[in-house]
Amino acid sequence: MKIMISLDGSQSSLRAIEFITTRPWAEGDQFLIVSVAEPDRGDVSIGQAICNPDEVFVAEAEKLLATAKRRLESHTPSPVVETSVLNGPVVESLLDCAKAYSADLIIMGSEGRKGLDRLLLGSVAEAVLRGAPCSVQIVRRKLA
Repeated sequence: MKIMISLDGSQSSLRAIEFITTRPWAEGDQFLIVSVAEPDRGDVSIGQAICNPDEVFVAEAEKLLATAKRRLESHTPSPVVETSVLNGPVVESLLDCAKAYSADLIIMGSEGRKGLDRLLLGSVAEAVLRGAPCSVQIVRRKLA
């Protein structure tokens, strides 16, 4: 089975990694962890974004993916784990990647990091759920 995991650093997307590490996986399962480098994220300093906007967002995504990859490799029987930083509109990038990867399953968080989007099911999660070429597992953040 080919599993694509979408991470954005939100609480619910980080729970997706936790979810994966607690499930049994077959020896031949393959994982692709992706993150979309978003230039409109508000969690980096203005100075960083002005100086090297693309580099800042890509570096942030790569760091997130490297951490998730290490965790996944230590909790799966056949650690075939790849990572990829995607660029472009989030939903389209995720759907295109799922198709190109021939994903059998997409696992992602229910809510993103950004303000108004968090009030909805997660506009990204809902759009991916509706447009995905495969099954989608939505993981919620832990409720207090």
